[in-house]
Amino acid sequence: MRFGILAAGVAMAMAAAMPAFAQGDVIAERRAGFRMLGQTMEAFTQAVNQRGDTRALAPRVDQMTAFINSLPNRVPTASLTPPQPQGTNDGQTRALAAIDGDRAGFATRASNAAAAFATLKVAAEAGTVTADTLRTVGATCGACHTPFRAR
Repeated sequence: MRFGILAAGVAMAMAAAMPAFAQGDVIAERRAGFRMLGQTMEAFTQAVNQRGDTRALAPRVDQMTAFINSLPNRVPTASLTPPQPQGTNDGQTRALAAIDGDRAGFATRASNAAAAFATLKVAAEAGTVTADTLRTVGATCGACHTPFRAR
C-alpha cells in the first residue's frame, strides 16, 4: 500500500515537472524526460524484484509514452554535439549528431519504444510485469542508445 501511494506521489511530481520545461530549454526537457523514464523503470524493477503489485505504476507508463513520442521533436540539430570524452561533463548533451543522419531511424526507434511501453502498460494493469517484460522494454531503449547517444 505504501509503495502505491509513493508511486502515485512520484508520478504526480513528474507530471508537474514536465510542463515546466514546455517553453524552455530543449536539453533540460530531454534530461527531465529521460530521468523520468529511468525512475519509472527502476520502480518497475523494484516492484518485480520484490514481487510487488505493478498496477499502481501503470499510469506512469502514459507519461513514458508521451515523452518518447515527443522525443524526435525534442532533438533539434542545434542541441547535438560530437561525442565527449568519457568522464567529461561540460553541460552538453550526449545526443550524437548521427541523429541528423538518420532521423527516420531515430523516429522508428522511438516508435518501437512506445510500442514496448504499451505492452508494459497492459502487463502493469494486469499485475503481470516480469523481468522478461522489463528486458524487452530495456532493449528498445538500448536500441536507440547505441547509435545515437555518446557514452
